[in-house]
Amino acid sequence: MTAPSPEITAFWRAFSDAQASLQAQPLRERVESANALIERHLGGLALEMSGGDGDAVVDLIVTAHGSTEKFPLLMQAVAAAPALQNYRVRAFRERTTQPDFPIGMDGFQLATSEVLIALDQDGGQAALEIRFGREIPSDYQDHARNMAFIMLDHVLGEYDFAVKVGAVDFVGQAGDPQAQWVPLSQLPPVFDRYWVETLGRTGDFPAGEHDWSGMTLAFGGEPGDGDGDEGPGGREDTAIVMVNRSASPVAMRADLSHALVLDLAVGDRDELAAVQALQDQAATLLELPQLGILAYTLTRAGHRKAVYYVGDEQLARQALAPLLLRDEAESLVLSTTYDPAWSGYFEFAVH
Repeated sequence: MTAPSPEITAFWRAFSDAQASLQAQPLRERVESANALIERHLGGLALEMSGGDGDAVVDLIVTAHGSTEKFPLLMQAVAAAPALQNYRVRAFRERTTQPDFPIGMDGFQLATSEVLIALDQDGGQAALEIRFGREIPSDYQDHARNMAFIMLDHVLGEYDFAVKVGAVDFVGQAGDPQAQWVPLSQLPPVFDRYWVETLGRTGDFPAGEHDWSGMTLAFGGEPGDGDGDEGPGGREDTAIVMVNRSASPVAMRADLSHALVLDLAVGDRDELAAVQALQDQAATLLELPQLGILAYTLTRAGHRKAVYYVGDEQLARQALAPLLLRDEAESLVLSTTYDPAWSGYFEFAVH
């Protein structure tokens, strides 16, 4: 694991030092004091506490309010948490155990049972259509939509709502007669079943030979058209993409959220064969211990990129280190991006 940043270290030191004074406060005030601490050190993160005033130990939930850009910082902060006498530290706002509830805003009240949801596909994610099961006064339409988003975050949980859900559309009435509408209060089991049975996200690593499919993409145009993508002399620039369809069941697993890219130069057919063999061996090293999976490759402009989705970036790099010392890896450019929704993969896998 990577050593925590100075900011994370400073926050946990300050929180640990403040434990005694925090315990003397009622829970609501304790949350406010704790958030003043985290805002000072880790902007974009917040703290929530689950428990009662008299509980010796309460759950301390670190949240980014659904901002995926802050999820890496959140997970690093939770991983670096010290042992705390009065708190169990947890990442992300989890699903409520009682999804049938009302909330109020500016004198208007809405219950989860009055928010109706239909599921559809949006690339690799689940799309949501939302309509209301009762008349909403025109003055409260915006309120009702904002409240529906807050409710979804609590009913599905912060991580699932931010990562697994794509487009969210509000509709006035049911358009598709085949759509199955369910009250938001009953959505979690329906959503989970849709995720596995319809989208095929079982979470299970594939066994045996993987199913690959290929496509050729064209870039560029006429000489001097100014798009900057044409090859030498204005020739069309093409890319060959190979997609591992067998990776789809583990897509968007929370422990496979980083896209690790091995970018290698391929000057001729022999180099291409050597690079492909190396990238395939890297896949084996990651997939056998289930550290990650090779999702797709892209060959373009004298380079072949292999993209693996991994959980622990440092562990993955350590597993590949001996392989990447070989002569055929001399041109290697290794990079990592946080992509929990596997957007890079589904850019090609949806075709």
